[in-house]
Order: sequence, then C-alpha cells, then structure tokens
Amino acid sequence: MHVLFLLLSFISAFLLFQVQPLISKFILPWFGGSPAVWTTCMLFFQVVLFVGYAYAHAVVKLAPRVQKWLHTGLVLLSLIFLPIAPGDFWKPSGLEEPSIRILLLLLGTVGLPYFILSSTSPLTQVWFCRRFQDRSPWRLYALSNVGSLVALLTYPVLIEPYFDVVLQTWVWSFGFILFAVISILLAKRGSLPAEPTAITATQQIDKSEQIPVPWWQRLLWILLPMMASVLLLASTNHVCQDIAVIPFMWVIPLSLYLLTFIISFEFENYYVRPLFSLLAIGVIGTTALEKVIANLPSWSWDPTPNYLYDLAWSFGAMFLGALLCHAELARLKPRRSGLTVFYLCLSAGGALGGLLVSQLAPRIFVTYLEWPLALICGFVVAVVALGVSIWKTCARTIRLLLCSAVAGLGVFSVAFLAESTLKVDHRLERTRNFYGAVNVDEDYDTGLESTYRTLTHGGIIHGMQNIADAHREEPVTYYGPTTGIGQSLAALSEKQDAHVAIVGMGAGTVACYARPGQRWRFYEINPEIPRLARKHFTYLADAEKRGAKIETILGDARLMLDREEHQQFDLLLLDAFSGDSIPVHLLTQEAFEIYRRHMKPNGIIVVHITNTYLALAPVVLKQAQIMKWKTARVITEEDGDHDATDYICMTQNQAFIQKVMVDEPAHQEPGNVPLWTDKRYDLFRILMLK
Repeated sequence: MHVLFLLLSFISAFLLFQVQPLISKFILPWFGGSPAVWTTCMLFFQVVLFVGYAYAHAVVKLAPRVQKWLHTGLVLLSLIFLPIAPGDFWKPSGLEEPSIRILLLLLGTVGLPYFILSSTSPLTQVWFCRRFQDRSPWRLYALSNVGSLVALLTYPVLIEPYFDVVLQTWVWSFGFILFAVISILLAKRGSLPAEPTAITATQQIDKSEQIPVPWWQRLLWILLPMMASVLLLASTNHVCQDIAVIPFMWVIPLSLYLLTFIISFEFENYYVRPLFSLLAIGVIGTTALEKVIANLPSWSWDPTPNYLYDLAWSFGAMFLGALLCHAELARLKPRRSGLTVFYLCLSAGGALGGLLVSQLAPRIFVTYLEWPLALICGFVVAVVALGVSIWKTCARTIRLLLCSAVAGLGVFSVAFLAESTLKVDHRLERTRNFYGAVNVDEDYDTGLESTYRTLTHGGIIHGMQNIADAHREEPVTYYGPTTGIGQSLAALSEKQDAHVAIVGMGAGTVACYARPGQRWRFYEINPEIPRLARKHFTYLADAEKRGAKIETILGDARLMLDREEHQQFDLLLLDAFSGDSIPVHLLTQEAFEIYRRHMKPNGIIVVHITNTYLALAPVVLKQAQIMKWKTARVITEEDGDHDATDYICMTQNQAFIQKVMVDEPAHQEPGNVPLWTDKRYDLFRILMLK
C-alpha cells in the first residue's frame, strides 16, 4: 500500500505537468504563436486544479465506500477522452475570441483527465493519513512536486526533440491508463480506514489536531500562492515577448516554480529567512531597475548585456520571489485535519494569479505592466519577511529600532521602484489585446534630421515612416531597395497585373513598392494592426492613390490561405513576427505546401528571417530543399534609416535567382537541422546562445 501511494503521487504529478507543454505546443500554431496561448492554457490548468482540489475537499467527507465508487466511476469516465489529441474541428475560424476558444478546446479534450489528475494529490494524502496515522503526508506532496519537475525537465530534452506531438499524446494517454489502474486499485483499498470502526476521514484524526484555522491564515494561504503565480506567468510573458514562444521558455520558469515547492515543503531547514530575504531584495530590485542602472551616467555595469543575462535576472527574480511566498506558505501549513482546505486555498490563489495575468491584465493595461507590478509585490514580500526575521531573532531592545528602519527603507524603495518602473511613457497610441502590446510613437531623429513615426510590438519595431511629404513613400527599416524583399518586388515593378501576398502587415511599409493595377493582399492576425496602419501611417493609402488595390484579410494567414481558392501569387512575403520570432507554424513543411499551392509557376516566396535569437536560415533552406526550389539569401547592413536585414528568396525562376545579389552569413549557423513539420519541430536547436 505504501508503494502504491508513492507511485500514484509521482505518476499523477508527472502526467499533470507533462500535458501542459504538450497540449499547449499542439494548439500553439492554431492561434498565431502568441505568448497569450500559454498564459491562457495556464489559466485553464490552474482553474481545473482548483476544481480538482474542491472535489477532493468535498469527497473526503463522504463515507469511504461512496468515495471509492464515485472516484472509480470518474476515472473510468475520463478514459473516453483518450487519446487527447485535439481534432481539426477545434481549429479556430479566425474571427472568434481566441482565449474563449482555447478554454473550450482544452475543456473538450483534456478537461476530465486533468481534473482527475488534479484531485489525486490531496485525495491520496488524506487516504494516506487514514491508512498510516503515524506518518507525515507531506512526503507525498514533495514526491508529487518531484514528479512534476521531472515531467517538465524531460519534455524539452527527451520528449519534444524526438517525438512528434501526435505520438506524444498517445504516449501520454498510455501513461494515463497506467495511472487509472493504480487509482482504481488505491481507491478500492486505500480509501478504507485502517480501523474498521472509523468511518470518515475526520474521525480518523486525533482530537488534538482539530484546531480552528484563523481567517488571516487562510487569507495568506490564498495571497501567497497568488503572488507566486503572478510572478511565474508575468516572467514567462516577459521573456516570450522578445525571444520565442516555445515550450523551452515555458518549462524553465515553471520548473523553477516547482523547485520552490520542493525546497519549501521537503527541505524547510534550507530556508533561512533573513538570508533569502536579503538575496531576493537585491535580485528583484536589480531586475526591476536594470534599465535605470544601465543608463546611469558614468556607470559601466549593464546588468543585461544580452538576452541570456535578461533570462537569468528575470528567472532569478521569479524564483526567489516564489520561494519566499512558498516557504512562508509552508510555515503556515496545517495539520492533517486541514489538508484539503489548505490545498483548496493554495489552488484558488494560483487560479487567481492566472486570471489576473491572462485575462485581466490585457484588458486594463496597455503595456506588460504586470511584470514590474509582480516584481514590486515580490520585493514587498521580501521586505516583510526580513522584518519578521529581525523581530523574531533580535533582542527586544533593538528589534523595534531595526524593524522600523527596515520598514522605512522598504517604503522608500517600493516608492522608488513604482516611480521608475510603473511609468507609462506617452505615445501617440497604445493598445493591447490577446496578441500583444502595440504602440505608435513619433520622434525627431537628430542624426537623420527627420521626424519618424514607428509601430512597435513589444520591444520590436514593426514599421517606421518618415512623415515628411517628400519622403513618406520611401521604404525604410527592413524594406530598403537592396534587401531581399526590395529586390524581389523590383522584379515585379513593370508587371501591372502582379498579385502580391504579405503575411504580417505591420505599418504597411512594403506597400511602397505597389504599382498601379497590382493587387496586394495583406494577411494580419491582430485586428488592431490594420487600424493603426491606416490611422497613423500613409503607406497603404498612398499605394491606393497610385492605383494599387489593397486587401486586408483578418485571421491567421496559414488558416486563411488553407481555406482559400488558388490565389496565383507572383510573390508571397512571410513577415509575421511575434516578438522577435516568426511563429513556427508558418515555417513547417505543411505550411510551405500551402504557400506553393497559391504560387504561380515562377512565383517567389520571400522569408524575412532577421532575428536576434534564432537561426532561422537552416529551417527555411531545408524547406526549399524538400520542395526542390532554388534559393538566394540577401543580407544587408544597417545604413541610415535602413536596418540590417536577412532574407531568403525561394523560387523556380532561374533568371530571377541569377539577378539577385547573394550574400553569406558572417557567423556559422547550426547544421543538420531536421525538417520542421506541424508534428515535430525543435526551436531549441536553433537558439543562438550569445
């Protein structure tokens, strides 16, 4: 029986956390590769975890035999959802609210299995207390956290690189069947009391443990995990905006988050409150103020010289903040009689944190303000923990003085952090939705002696225009005449009936090349982008004045193209950025088959691969090799208001390839990158660690 309890705790937690990156990766291409896909999935998982804990809290009050049959029935019912691979009918049409669609999809595919897994940890611990009254149930909780951590760490290393997502769902489903067998066996034997005279769980617990839990303690059971959850999701959003929306970037913070649970509940003696409080104050404060520190006059230290440092500081701040929350939570944990209530409050806090970040923040903030707010909250927890440690360890004569000093410095520091990090700079317009935060700004460039208007998504410029009348129709940033797209569109300048497709509108800069009679079709997933491009930039309107026909198709480009009749494009430009990376579902073999179906025999597919963190060239070249299309790579350097660019042109038009000025990359890129498909791709292999 003891072995069964241990095995079930580990397997249920492993499956619980393995399914999170698995199913999120499965549906990520359907919703444009936005970071909000992951935070919405996390909201679902946290809410269902709360429902599972509520079920466990209610069911342990029933007679043991009722518990056995009820839980066995639900476990058997959950098997009808296997395998958990979502069918194509769950794919969005492109016009509905994405978050609602994601929540319904998850409910219809993994809802009941995840609910059963969620209820397992508190149920098994209550049953364990019933069978083994002389043993602590917290060892099972620590083991379940180890299972969760193993699941997360093995996914990007052993599962994602070697198994496609469909096979992953089948392997997970077989694991769930094993879980179901053990669950039914344990429900049959473990739910029964050790002594036949005892009937309910509460009757099994010693009268000395029936101590009422004060309201403030229950409130902390909710608030502390809520703050840890906000730190987790806000840090994930922060790093995914400018790097890549990939399971690897989800797994790191979630693994660190779980590690804080293991340390807090299994190795409580390792938590030295004053030491970790001071460390958290230093790391969280530096993370929040890294831009302020880097811009200080005569200051030679930049905390984040590259994105790896940014990752380290962000995840370090999240880890220490979550550790403080969970360690303080562990010191408030109840005796056996309050197990299910404790888990219910803990899961409620996690769900509230997910709700705040994934649903509330995009509706009330125009920037990712939840990240600095989360850091400030973590800083406050650290200051309070430091004050408590001083109050409990110092002599009575000096603790009041020291605590007053800590409180004063804490208030001053929090005020300074708020002033430095919560200030939202004025822009012509700011907006935020499911697909991210976008703003339009106007500045005078003293070096170029011109006024420019820019469209920015996160930290990445998605379009710029010189607003002077004499220059407003000139292509700038990534779209100059010598770039890959500039040379490709120049080849169509005399073709009056040219049909051009642009995946990703931005400010519409590329429309500078539109000529009278040509048809230009923009595909854009974010409905705010066409509105901003029309309101604050003139590229599209100027193209129409020249006689070009401009169409805008709202929705994910791949889904839209897959449903359309053959468009017979002369040129198709892939320029759909998410943060600083192209959504991966636009670079798979299945995606390029869709593109090829819409191209004329000598049509040109141009892929914009300019990227700070990902070496996308090997991926695109592999697709061209499979299609047996010729390629030309065009790399340009920064020059005035033209940014450095990297494009790959794909076509069967040999004459065009011979005219293009071809370049070679300055740095060696990853080799032997496998063919990307919808079922299998590995962004970690092309991540540039520099």
